[in-house]
Amino acid sequence: MDKDKNKNHKEENNADNLGTTQSATNDKTQKAPIEKGDLQQKYEETYDLLLRTKAEIENIKKRTKKEVESIYKYANESLILEILPIYDSLELSLKTSDESITQDKIKEGNKLLLSMFQKFLKSNNVIEINPLNDKFNPNYHQAISTKEDKKKKDNEIIEVVQKGYKLNDRVIKPAMVIVVKNS
Repeated sequence: MDKDKNKNHKEENNADNLGTTQSATNDKTQKAPIEKGDLQQKYEETYDLLLRTKAEIENIKKRTKKEVESIYKYANESLILEILPIYDSLELSLKTSDESITQDKIKEGNKLLLSMFQKFLKSNNVIEINPLNDKFNPNYHQAISTKEDKKKKDNEIIEVVQKGYKLNDRVIKPAMVIVVKNS
C-alpha cells in the first residue's frame, strides 16, 4: 500500500509541477500589450511604403508609355533603311544628263531597281500572289471582271491584272484577276 501512496503522491507532484511550468511558459509567450506609439509608427511605415509603391507604379506606367510611343515612332526604321538605296538610285538616275541616256541604259537601270525591290520584298517575307490559271479563291484574289471561255472551267483565273502580296502568310493585297464564267 505504501507503494501505491508514493506513486499517487509522485503523480500529484508531477501534475503540480507541470501546471506551474505551463503557466510560466504561457506568461513568456503571451505578447506584451501593444502601445499606441508602436501602432502609430507601424502605420506611418506602412503608409510611407504604400506611397512609395504607388509612385513607383506611376513611374513604371510613364516609362512604359514612352517606350511604346518610341517603338511605334521608329518601328519602320529598318524598312526605311532598306528602301533608301532604291530611292537614292532613282534620284541618281534622274541626275544623269539626257545625252548619255540610251534605251539600253534605262532598261538596265530598271532591271537593277526591280532586282533591289525583289530582294527587299524577299528579306521582309513578302510573297507575290500571281494566280494565272489557278482556281479563284476569294481569300487571295479579287475578281474585277469575268470572261466567257469554253476551253476553261468556271472560276479559273484567265488573267492577272495586278499581282497580290502576302506578308508572313497573311494577304496584305489580293491579286486583281479576271475569272472565267461560262453561262
